[in-house]
Amino acid sequence: MIKRLLQIEMRKIGSYRLFWALLAVLAAGLAGAFWGVESFLQEVTSDARQNSPIPIPTISLYTFPGIWHNLTYIAGSRLFLLFPAFVIVLLVTNEFTFRTLRQNVIDGMSRDQVVLSKILFVTFLSLGLTLFVAINGLLLGMIHTPVADWYQVFNKSWFLAAFFLEVFGFSMLALMIGFLVQKSIFALGILFVYSVIAEPIAVHYSPEWLKPLLPVNAISHLIELPNSGLMRLFGISFKEYISPQDAIVTLLWCLFFAFLAAWITRKRNL
Repeated sequence: MIKRLLQIEMRKIGSYRLFWALLAVLAAGLAGAFWGVESFLQEVTSDARQNSPIPIPTISLYTFPGIWHNLTYIAGSRLFLLFPAFVIVLLVTNEFTFRTLRQNVIDGMSRDQVVLSKILFVTFLSLGLTLFVAINGLLLGMIHTPVADWYQVFNKSWFLAAFFLEVFGFSMLALMIGFLVQKSIFALGILFVYSVIAEPIAVHYSPEWLKPLLPVNAISHLIELPNSGLMRLFGISFKEYISPQDAIVTLLWCLFFAFLAAWITRKRNL
């Protein structure tokens, strides 16, 4: 059944040009950031090294094993996460605009299967983006790491799992908003305003115990700012692990978003 539902989703997007255009822009943006940020960083540190009274170490984002933390942090920025989320919103709201969801139910799909098919596509998209980051990481790491054994290559690769969870969690929020609002322009606006403006304001004014429980905040804290030689030089240290609490909170929110999307689909007239 899972294979059939995913095949149905893939047929729907086969000729959907906006979907492929958004993915192309996302892939180009990620590749440009991955392959361009190192030269920018080297130029900045080179200038700083010439004018600094203390020695500044050479910094590379692309050596193993630190590359996994660095690349997933870049790829997990709010700007890049919005692209797959917008894709999911458009796919869901198009179901209502073009009545394909109603037709699927008439053809024999249950309402829960309709939601499940979208969740499967979110999973597929999240895996695809994670694989894209992994391939770029392997290529860049091999180029910039003088000598690397297999342990060094795959050490800290758990950040790829955290990145998958980031994309999946943010896309599940988009999926729920799409089913709730049903109109693409309003759903996109709500997603943007909530994730970029409303929740950050709520986090600022919330008590400390509540902040880690808010969905976008929990997702964004899965991968925090990476450590570097420069940071350690000034005695600044950041989290170099994945918090189990943030992962659990994100997974619970994903379950809630899936349940709410299914409940909305069962209750509404298609």
